[in-house]
Amino acid sequence: MELEFKKFGINGEGIAYSGKKTVFCPGVLPGETAEVRITEENTSFLRAEPVRIIKASPKRRRSRLSAEERCEGCALALLSYPDQLQVKKQLLAETLWKYGHVRSHFIRDVHASPHRSHYRTACKLPVHDFHGQLVNGMYEPGTNHFQVIRDFISHTPALEKQRLRALDILNRHRMKAFDARTGHGIRYLVIRALQDQTQITLVTGKDQLPADMIRELCGDDEQRAVFQSINDRKKSAAVFGTPARLLAGPDALCAEIGNIRIMLAPEAFFQLNSEQAAELYRTAIAKVDPCGRLVEAYCGAGAMSLMAADKAEEVIGIENVREAVENAAENARLNGVDNARFLCADAAAGLRRLVQEKAVDTLLVDPPRSGLDDAMIEAIMAADIRKIIYVSCNPATLGKNLKILKQRYQVRTVIPFDMFPQTPHIESVTVLERG
Repeated sequence: MELEFKKFGINGEGIAYSGKKTVFCPGVLPGETAEVRITEENTSFLRAEPVRIIKASPKRRRSRLSAEERCEGCALALLSYPDQLQVKKQLLAETLWKYGHVRSHFIRDVHASPHRSHYRTACKLPVHDFHGQLVNGMYEPGTNHFQVIRDFISHTPALEKQRLRALDILNRHRMKAFDARTGHGIRYLVIRALQDQTQITLVTGKDQLPADMIRELCGDDEQRAVFQSINDRKKSAAVFGTPARLLAGPDALCAEIGNIRIMLAPEAFFQLNSEQAAELYRTAIAKVDPCGRLVEAYCGAGAMSLMAADKAEEVIGIENVREAVENAAENARLNGVDNARFLCADAAAGLRRLVQEKAVDTLLVDPPRSGLDDAMIEAIMAADIRKIIYVSCNPATLGKNLKILKQRYQVRTVIPFDMFPQTPHIESVTVLERG
């Protein structure tokens, strides 16, 4: 089938039309004509794969995607970086209008990433046997097909060095990949390499790891630690199983972001593009006016709460993961912040409890990709909060949330950040004020 493609889809795929049906096809740019093969047919749309490009866009880069880029869904890698930023802004504008009726003039230009590649400071990679050797790789999108990847171009040099070193040691000690039938073996290799410090977590079955291998993994580097998490479930979408147990080295990694230091346990969330994350956090905090009470929901290890501590008389973080709450409290002590406390609770329940005690002036939220749930939206709408700063990693759920919040709040600005170059993903900081 030969089709002319008109625009990008939200996932960076090309969109064309066949009769009354929309056709989604990755690897084709707007303005291109391509011969495609239909791979899936539904009542209202078709999915396809390109056979050959008949008429190429002048914006197409003359380079092929690496195996990593194909698995990561790096649909925008076909474009120059300035063109990628324009597409991301356009997709954000279209999505916010579609779901939230937010006009495009509120959306600023995208903050470019300092690095187009080699920006990831952490990885969580499956481990497989390949010709008798343990290897890392990724699963091709929408399939169970494992693609071996020798060189991860998204990793910082430090992270890639530690990954290759760890794999070499595992192979020399003749470790095996996880076997669901026996419940033994190495399942995932989780590494964080940040600011000259390294955390290595081996996610395994019910294995007793050799002490000499652990010593070798840790080496003579005082800033390298080794952990183990046991995940022996036959079918599990989660990477970690049991809480990570320290086997050797320091029990937490100390990272500097903005004007604070935070201790990170292996499971603790921290942005993969740490340089860009620091800029995003600074921008979000800059939008906080001096106030009496600042609440951050989904606060994780408390980075933004602590960065904003001098903006408020009292700062309270809400997080439903107890280990993260304990981590946040430790980070407050580490930075000498005495006006911040952290509450272990569901975001909605925690906010409702806090507004009953005392008014909340400013709310900072950084929810998961699913956005604010109905209970949290109801809690916000019932509270008398003057200002909301919403950090989002999903334009669709942001738009849906804004559609409701706009009943009581006015959107002042939307500031996008490119955290993942080459992909269609976009993060943003949205500022809302009570209308």
